[in-house]
Amino acid sequence: MAALSSAVVAGLGGIAWYFSSLAVSVDHSTERPVTAWPGPGGTVTLTKDHESELPGRYGLDWDGGYGTVTTVTAPAPSAATAASRGAASADGTVTRRFEPGTGRLTAGTKVLLDSFAYQGDPRTALGLDFQDVAVPTQLGSMPAWYLPATGDPTADRGRSWVVFVHGHDSNRQESLRYLTALHRLRLPVLVVSYRNDVGAPAAPDGVDRLGDTEWQDVAAALTWVKQAGARDVVLAGWSMGGAVSLQAWDRSGLRGFVRGLVLDSPVLDWRDVLTFQGGVRGLPSPVTALALQTVRVRFGVDFDRLDWVTRNRELTAPMLVFASDDDTYVPDGPAKRLAAARPDLVTLVNVPGADHTRSWNVDQAGYEAHLARWLVALGAAAP
Repeated sequence: MAALSSAVVAGLGGIAWYFSSLAVSVDHSTERPVTAWPGPGGTVTLTKDHESELPGRYGLDWDGGYGTVTTVTAPAPSAATAASRGAASADGTVTRRFEPGTGRLTAGTKVLLDSFAYQGDPRTALGLDFQDVAVPTQLGSMPAWYLPATGDPTADRGRSWVVFVHGHDSNRQESLRYLTALHRLRLPVLVVSYRNDVGAPAAPDGVDRLGDTEWQDVAAALTWVKQAGARDVVLAGWSMGGAVSLQAWDRSGLRGFVRGLVLDSPVLDWRDVLTFQGGVRGLPSPVTALALQTVRVRFGVDFDRLDWVTRNRELTAPMLVFASDDDTYVPDGPAKRLAAARPDLVTLVNVPGADHTRSWNVDQAGYEAHLARWLVALGAAAP
């Protein structure tokens, strides 16, 4: 019996160890889980899953091409179309409006519905002028995009800037769907990268510390922007980028330089997120708790320091937070609790049906209106 108990304990410990490794792993691979068939009248039919049924505007990414899908026009194809793919397709597909971009989409192609909605850089995707710049950090130069507010970069001196921080295993293209709105507000933007990004220096051990070290690279970007003549900055963080941005605000020594923060589906409490993700994977709560302790001991991640719901009284910067009750990756409970605890600082915008970092995709006009009003009220942008 003792041997069996020891084996069970060892097995649970092994699961906790594996989950702790998964929590900090870096993975830039691309999975394309959906099958697509181009249809008549500017449509595409997709195998049905959670992503392909989401409302709104998304990129459609495949090997060698990229387009855009919008309105869901039908939950299932016509009988004739379904028959051409086999009977199983009759109730297992979604048809959407399709706007071709690059490459040719052929029947049966494996695709990814991409929340970024655009592909490329600010010029190729949006027609916006930008410069490739390098931000010096302790680990080396981090590539960044600098988008002047006007055609004259010297005119950006004395203005509020936006520093955009993408999420976990993501990249600078995450910013593309927001840049046109920021450009209309005549805000200079620096879109940064940080350690372990593709094309950026890796962390010494190649793991992701959930914002507990990545903030140093964003702090270096704040210094770069300050030296470029910015009056102050608005830090904009998406998902884990929210955790990174808050740590940069807290630990960079530049709190006074940060006018405010825009956070989309932010990680405000990693314990909450990882406990939720453990439940999604069917892990018993004691195993998830052990995995969190393992992350703390193995990788030195300070979960207390990353918990802004508990630390809410320390906040002094205004925050605009976009979240969704339907987020399947970062539950919005911490955002709601933070907004309730600090209504003097936190403006919470809940977007139903948006899932994770998809509030813009679901309601572009509403999202950009909220963003513009808040930035104008903050004094970062002119009315």
